Amino acid sequence: MTATLKQLSSEINEAGWLLYYDVSPLFEEHWTGISVAAAGLARAMLGWMPESCRFFYEHTMVPREAVEDAIDRGSGLFLARGFFQGRAQMGPLSLLDESRLAAGIYPSVKRVTQLFPIECSIYHDISTLITPQFHIMENIRHHITGLVDDLRTNAITFGVSVATVEDLRAYLGADERRTFVAPNGVSWPWWYPIQAENELDLGRIEPYFLVLGTREPRKNVSRVLEMLTIFPEALDSARFVIAGRRGWLQDDQSIPPAIATAIEEQRILFPGFVSDFEKYKLLRGAVATIYPSFFEGFGLPVLESLSVGTPCIASFSSSIPEVGGDACVYFDPFSAESLYAAVQHVQGAGLKQQPEFLSACRALTERFTWDNMLERILVPLVEELRNHRRQTC
Repeated sequence: MTATLKQLSSEINEAGWLLYYDVSPLFEEHWTGISVAAAGLARAMLGWMPESCRFFYEHTMVPREAVEDAIDRGSGLFLARGFFQGRAQMGPLSLLDESRLAAGIYPSVKRVTQLFPIECSIYHDISTLITPQFHIMENIRHHITGLVDDLRTNAITFGVSVATVEDLRAYLGADERRTFVAPNGVSWPWWYPIQAENELDLGRIEPYFLVLGTREPRKNVSRVLEMLTIFPEALDSARFVIAGRRGWLQDDQSIPPAIATAIEEQRILFPGFVSDFEKYKLLRGAVATIYPSFFEGFGLPVLESLSVGTPCIASFSSSIPEVGGDACVYFDPFSAESLYAAVQHVQGAGLKQQPEFLSACRALTERFTWDNMLERILVPLVEELRNHRRQTC
């Protein structure tokens, strides 16, 4: 894959084409999901074609150094503060004066459309359309309007999974010839494993299961709590750590009174949002992760878990089997009994020590990379740039 990516990036550089990257998702202080994916793709672009990359927000240019700093920090706190205070701005987009062919890449919803001769955006899911019951009306209105307008103004459209691309075609009528799959990747800073080895003493850590993700109805955390209510004996041999920032519709995710004592005794823990490194340590140390989501456009926590050799108990729904493949242990997201059976299976299987499981994890990590995502984007985008050049010559 690297040879193709090298060829494509060389062609972009030699032709003098410019790729403008929207930094909107990077303004988040705490990066999860889309922000993580946007940062991973930006890092790959900077690695392969730093001179051809430009960064922008709406109609304003953003300095490359500010974006690189945010990627190094793993947070958009200083990037957003610097931009909106004016320090991280390079003036307005000057595309009318630009003699070189330019393309705009939007890693999520477009804030402003039709700025570039060629535009492409990445859809992470269309859950607001398919599962509106899991969203508040404000989110539904915002995303539904953007979904249609983005598709209309795109030269090329990407989905992060086959499931997402099929949804785009089925629900929004996306043109099959101009809609492509560009799956997310996973990577960790080189020093994470070293530091984690220094800090983790697995022999002294009580076994625990990790539930990772924003606490909102679509993520189905309530199924884990229901399982622990029906089968409290699961807490005898392991704790359950439910990490992630609070989302919306929290009233629908109330804590069952039957497990209040377990929470008081810290058999069930809610640490809230954790840093990227703390997440890595939690993933490394867990017996397994549990990802009970009803609907996903990709399912990045599944890949993150498997990338560090930790089993993942995941719901068999939407795109998740694409990501987890044969390495995951699946369950019915509507059934607490099915989840309990999966937990029992993982506790007795010893997957972390099985060569077949670890080999499957390595294969997934090699398949899902940010370089691979960039390549999957550049293949049709470069062809579009070539066609545009031929038409204007």
